[in-house]
Amino acid sequence: MQIYPLRPGFTAGDWFDLAVQPGSRFCIAIYQQRGGENMESVGGVAVKSGGSVRAEVKSGRVVFQSPGKARPMRFDEDWGWPVIAIRPNTATLESGAYAAIAYEVDANGEPLTDLGRRAAAHKPIFAGPPDSDSMALVIARPRKPSADLAYIVPINTYHAYNSMGGGCYYGDPIHRTQQQTRVSLLRPGGGLGAQLGEPIDPYDPRSPRQQFTHWDAKFIRWLRNEGMSCDFYTDHDLHRSTHLKLDEYRCMLSVGHHEYWSSEMRERVARFIAQGGNVAIFSGNTCFRPVDFGDAPNEGVFSIMNRLAGQWPGYDESNLIGLSYGYGGGKYGVWKRLRGGWIRREREAIGFTVRRVDHWAFAGTGLRDGQTFGAADRLVGYEVDGVPREPNGFVKLADTVKLEGWDMGGAGAMGVFQPHVHGGLARGLVFNGGTTDWARVLMDPNAESRTVVDQITRNVVRRFIGLPPHCIARHDVLIDEATDPTHDSLDNASA
Repeated sequence: MQIYPLRPGFTAGDWFDLAVQPGSRFCIAIYQQRGGENMESVGGVAVKSGGSVRAEVKSGRVVFQSPGKARPMRFDEDWGWPVIAIRPNTATLESGAYAAIAYEVDANGEPLTDLGRRAAAHKPIFAGPPDSDSMALVIARPRKPSADLAYIVPINTYHAYNSMGGGCYYGDPIHRTQQQTRVSLLRPGGGLGAQLGEPIDPYDPRSPRQQFTHWDAKFIRWLRNEGMSCDFYTDHDLHRSTHLKLDEYRCMLSVGHHEYWSSEMRERVARFIAQGGNVAIFSGNTCFRPVDFGDAPNEGVFSIMNRLAGQWPGYDESNLIGLSYGYGGGKYGVWKRLRGGWIRREREAIGFTVRRVDHWAFAGTGLRDGQTFGAADRLVGYEVDGVPREPNGFVKLADTVKLEGWDMGGAGAMGVFQPHVHGGLARGLVFNGGTTDWARVLMDPNAESRTVVDQITRNVVRRFIGLPPHCIARHDVLIDEATDPTHDSLDNASA
């Protein structure tokens, strides 16, 4: 069965509203993304009384019965499903990324599916299809800031690619839906459980590209394994700035495929940098397309997201983050219905070539100028951002060959940037890794460049939150201890 949250973010410890498929008898389990590939059980739920969904305890579990009957709904309307108000049944709940899992049960509360039996037994669960079709992504923000890092989960992008109900911002060749400019945020699929027209990623076939598990879950695992404390928010929190006050953090994280931004999101990030905050971008196609949410939200609920244009005027997001997809490129695959669907899903082996190895971002990597890393792992793509044709002050630490035959047909880059925003000498710094697949390579134990990507990530995050440099020597990587991690100059701007 399917579910979706009315608000993708909630304050840890509070109730949140979950819309559930009509005419279903089911239980709900709550899982969290921690340090392992599988999500881990938090337990069952407490339920607030009232509403149209009946709840009773059977076999030690809360069993719900939703009224009505499911009917086809459109991609651009509020699906209006019955709502339950729940919270994880635990004494404490940390800020983090969670999945609410719905599983159908019989009259005695016994699970009817394998997913249900695993959830009822609190076993680890991988949030990929088909199990993820019964999940909803919910982000628990902190009651008050508890870390130096603020991670922004890109709910907007997840819904932009979600063709549930017959449409999204893209044509879906698999389900034969057409490109639209208005989508509902009140339907299944905001990070988990989406209907997607994407090809299977040949470099990570376990999870679809436009789902939480493919990018964000991997980076969250890295943070947990590094022992990095982090507070979590959605891009709706960033837009509203009601619960999220960026100036209470030292660094904002943007990961994976953070494509769709509102003007308010841009303005708040610009102000954060002007006041000395740092932004670490391990994403590609970042901030490329503008959206708004229509009229003022009803009780804090955004129901609709409008795509305002194909891109910001003049690719001017590069004034904020240094790079733009408009100067990079993407490689998606080729669809041929009569030949069985997606063909030629692979892309060329392209990596980043080092141009400024003396920069602190490369400390401890063992790289040298002119060396290319990440090509065998297809680190560059499936979408990558590039440097504007007119110099904007971006310090290019590494770049790619020209992306011949790719969408846009530019060249990729990674580096650091200090926007020309109103601020004093204390204004912050942007690191932009420039590629969607950074987190995929970061957590792939078989990737040749994993240790290099791992060390760059560690250098950036630790630097941006004020921790000392730290290199981890491994048996499968040569660490150059002679690299000076404290080297700074005007071009090698510090945080």
